[in-house]
Amino acid sequence: MKTYLKIILGAVLVGSLFAYLFYKDISSEVVAITNKEYEITLFQAGVFKSYDNAQNYQNNFDASIIYEDDGYYRVIIGIAYHEENKVKLESFFTSKGINYYEKEIKMNEEFTSSLTNYELVLIESTEDKVINNVNNSMLQLFLSYLT
Repeated sequence: MKTYLKIILGAVLVGSLFAYLFYKDISSEVVAITNKEYEITLFQAGVFKSYDNAQNYQNNFDASIIYEDDGYYRVIIGIAYHEENKVKLESFFTSKGINYYEKEIKMNEEFTSSLTNYELVLIESTEDKVINNVNNSMLQLFLSYLT
């Protein structure tokens, strides 16, 4: 009978060791999947060390926000998650003669889902006024997620 107990105890210990190692390995993957980040494109028109300078420059655009990043104030004139909208905004800003820099940042799934709702309207829009209004709403959404 003692032999059976040793075998059962050994099997439980080996099984526990494998379960622990398996859990340890998969738990980091589960955390990575649940905290998945999505890359979005910011259309940056200027970068300033002074908030006042950024605010003065921001007045040149119909839709823009100031985004503070590592001590710099970035004037953001557009935001896109899907490639079609990125291309549409590139074309829109280029046609207006606006110089910009595309900056990639990572955001969470909740934000990108909300942004997608606006992008559905943006991709169908052809009038400048509508594009500006939707773009401004997307920028305000971005600001609300930062705070």
